Amino acid sequence: MKAWGALALLLSGEALASGHDVSLGATAVVLTNGGAYNLTAPRLGLDARYTHALDTWRLGGGVRWVPRGQGALPLELYAQALLSPARGVWRPAVGLELGVSGLPIVLPPTGGFPDDLPELQSASLAPVYLAVQAQPLRFVHRAWSLSALEVQWGTPINAPGAALRVQLGLLHLGVEL
Repeated sequence: MKAWGALALLLSGEALASGHDVSLGATAVVLTNGGAYNLTAPRLGLDARYTHALDTWRLGGGVRWVPRGQGALPLELYAQALLSPARGVWRPAVGLELGVSGLPIVLPPTGGFPDDLPELQSASLAPVYLAVQAQPLRFVHRAWSLSALEVQWGTPINAPGAALRVQLGLLHLGVEL
């Protein structure tokens, strides 16, 4: 009889108010290590994330897989802390992300720089980054969430400004558990 009660609770929607959300989306990452003249082409990838809503805070993390391009391990693992309205259909969010990236930041030199420049730069940059993230087009209806055109700007934490990353979250579709 307890199983029927749990099933009735789940189907009634009461369990959907838990605040646990999982989503899957498409993303594009652009990296630079020397200004606008030394950019990577946008790298498309997949982003899977989990968040837990605590009033106006959304805490969570996820993994990004960005397979195209150089790099031995094209993954990123990250944790997020975002502020977002707790009610309403339109729920934009803004906050910080701390992550570890396997994507290469250092690009081959152009314009007559020495050949060993990438090795010198990569020795000084850590894979850990800090980023500011905005999700201006995030909508929630019942148990479903949809977010489009997310923007993120970040830099390695050990050498801020030495390399920059811009990430565009193209589309995320999520469900509240």
